[in-house]
Amino acid sequence: MRALGLAALLLTWVGVLAALERKPTDDVAQNYTLFCAGCHGESGRGLPHKVPRLAGRLGLYLGVPGGREFVLRVPGVSNSQLDDGRLAAVMNQVAQRFAPEAAATMAPFTADEIHRARQRPLVGVEVERTQLLRAAGVDAAAIAAEY
Repeated sequence: MRALGLAALLLTWVGVLAALERKPTDDVAQNYTLFCAGCHGESGRGLPHKVPRLAGRLGLYLGVPGGREFVLRVPGVSNSQLDDGRLAAVMNQVAQRFAPEAAATMAPFTADEIHRARQRPLVGVEVERTQLLRAAGVDAAAIAAEY
């Protein structure tokens, strides 16, 4: 009887965990909420010294050479559970929302571009991030205060 009770409890937990599993959808905004907002926040503010902000920063990256590739190779993007097409859609929405000036003039992210970037995940995030922000005109003290 005890074994039967444990088996029932285990099946209940398996069901709960399955219900909590995040599943990608065709709704781009919902995918941002499920796979990005948990860290970056709905407003793109991030967490100082922990999670980079998107608001006020993404456009800087997109405006300097190497920045576009950088944002596709950071761990949260390159390791996302979203498939390449859904991730490209999220990245385009993120650019439109948090870097509208850059999004208005850049080519949209594509599934092929995402796929290629995932083949080369970024290892030295901090070094490259600092170099790109410095290239965008951000002073060292501001970078240190944020990251």
